[in-house]
Amino acid sequence: MGSSDSILAGIGATVLAVALAVCGFAFCCMPPTTNWLASSMSLGEESPYTHDQLVQLADVTRTYTVDQRSLGDDPVQAVANATLTCAREASAEGSPKADLWNAQAKAVLDESAADASPDVTMEKLAQVSDRYALDSAAMTHLDDCYRAITGVSSWLGMIGVAALLVAILLFVRKQFAALAFMLRVGPVFLVAVLGILGLWAVIDFNGLFAVFHSFFFEDGTWTFPADSLLISMYPLTFWQGMAGVWAAGAIGLGVLCFVGGCAASWRAKQQAAELAAEAARAAKKSKKGKKNRG
Repeated sequence: MGSSDSILAGIGATVLAVALAVCGFAFCCMPPTTNWLASSMSLGEESPYTHDQLVQLADVTRTYTVDQRSLGDDPVQAVANATLTCAREASAEGSPKADLWNAQAKAVLDESAADASPDVTMEKLAQVSDRYALDSAAMTHLDDCYRAITGVSSWLGMIGVAALLVAILLFVRKQFAALAFMLRVGPVFLVAVLGILGLWAVIDFNGLFAVFHSFFFEDGTWTFPADSLLISMYPLTFWQGMAGVWAAGAIGLGVLCFVGGCAASWRAKQQAAELAAEAARAAKKSKKGKKNRG
């Protein structure tokens, strides 16, 4: 493995580790992931919404945060409509959650039933209590999340393309030793970083959570009351589950890359043996030629 190939393999291993982390995050953004974790973790006991309603709202909110365009021309209204539909069901007479809706909240829903804009009604409901609806601060945070995800997604996608191009280049040039280094060291590096972060999470998940958010959001814009609708949908255990999905997805793909690296290493050994045998034949032929001339 020449110096240029060594440098290329090192770059490839680094971008591969980042690409695997990005792929792990992509698993987190998938609708089934949110639905599964919300179904398992959403807090319905003290919420004015039932568990199933919280899961439904979590799904809509995920779409708003990750892919607003799929909600139509006005995604805010889509979230508001879903919230108000669930609110009217939850507060209706006979609902198991009806007694958790106070008179003021019910009055807001009754007054708005005819002609009020859904987003205005949602804000009024949130002013009664953010247990009932997402207030402007919560919606602003979701907008911040959307901008962060869409803003970095193209750059992160380029990293994945870079890793693929380096691997293809090494394969085409038959630099199997360098390819093996890239495919095995990249996942090992990722696992080492995840191991450190995992230990930190075990010791102080809240601290890790805060540091992670500080990279993307201003202080005070991502903390909400424990009984708010946003936290009822996405409690701390939900994010712990997300971290697990992220790590599992990245490591799972890393294992596949490592196996590919082992195959490339085996091919590199074959290549080295073939080159050695060819060199031995060439040396033997050259020695025989000299002997004949002598």
